[in-house]
Amino acid sequence: MTGTKATTWKMLRGAGLAIAVGLAGVTAVQGSQCLDGSDDDCLQCASEAANPWCGGSDDPATEMSCTPFHYRPMSFNNVQGTDEWCGFSDGDIFKTLAYDDTTDDQGNATPWPYPGVRAWAAQFNGDCSQAGGNSDYWVFHACDGAGIQGGDCAGDIKYVERFGFTYDGDMEDAGICTPDGQGGGYDDRKYCKFVHPGTHKVYDDYKSGWTGSTNDNEDTFWAAKGLPTAEGAFASKASGGWHDDSPLMQTLSNFPEKEYGGNHPYASTGKWFSFPMYSWRAYKNGNDNNYLSYPTIADNGWKAFADNEPCGDSGCAGAPPEVDFILGGLDAQDDGTPKLVFDMWRSDADGNMVKLNDEVAGGDPFVLYPVHQGDGSCAPW
Repeated sequence: MTGTKATTWKMLRGAGLAIAVGLAGVTAVQGSQCLDGSDDDCLQCASEAANPWCGGSDDPATEMSCTPFHYRPMSFNNVQGTDEWCGFSDGDIFKTLAYDDTTDDQGNATPWPYPGVRAWAAQFNGDCSQAGGNSDYWVFHACDGAGIQGGDCAGDIKYVERFGFTYDGDMEDAGICTPDGQGGGYDDRKYCKFVHPGTHKVYDDYKSGWTGSTNDNEDTFWAAKGLPTAEGAFASKASGGWHDDSPLMQTLSNFPEKEYGGNHPYASTGKWFSFPMYSWRAYKNGNDNNYLSYPTIADNGWKAFADNEPCGDSGCAGAPPEVDFILGGLDAQDDGTPKLVFDMWRSDADGNMVKLNDEVAGGDPFVLYPVHQGDGSCAPW
């Protein structure tokens, strides 16, 4: 994963680490987002593009924005009248996170592979048989249409993904998802490996989320003013907030003081932030198409989504059984090259939280650097 220039393979082989973050605006909230006017279990999304489909090549770089489905309606952009550039100023944190800084001979911006998406990695040793030394890579999305979610057609802005290694099997394998009735947590949640809609590669390790919740007031533990905060993301759009009496929310209530004395670990960067990442979940809803599940599940009648829901398929635990919490800061090397430094905490179904830095990096910060074409990182894969 990300390390102090060290891979996190040993611990995170089962977790994956790639992030794609969208960068303009919050997760799309525009009233009903289903084409038929309903609020959930959408068959099709409102305000979709004339051609709402993506994919078609086997190049991971070309297909970075084609996620998480083959169906990419671009709803947020169409409603807001924006394009993939989003219009951020040069000093905006998201202009760094999700925009490649490649230029041509005349100094004109020529972002690779295109505007609105940027990959990050920790290692650059050039040995692509070993993923360039990485156990994962991260990708930050801007207004590129990535992130639409099965169910409510929300989330196609500021999406975040973390990719680990690929799966040895095929996308049609029965083992892509947990068997019915044998899901995760105490309330039976059906989790799946992630099948990339652009390349159809299957990722054994995958988490995703959003940086759409921002701290609009004074600086807090979770984020500097104006930057992404996990504090406003303890909820789902479809079902509302996680339950205050759930084990996870009880843990989070005193987490900042207990673990950090109330001080964000990277506040010294001046640009500190936080956001959660979720497991990839599927739920049977009976729809007669597969727009919002394919290619994770090709059959009709399902929705797939990053699991920020308080409840499962059978019962309600009040919060997701596993969440990764990123506490990060945007910093720079001596030559001005940006770098991301962060701690990563993982919760379990009982509300316990483990700091992964301590498990795999000797307590040091995880570190990521921007990926450029042909730089030896071998990302994206």
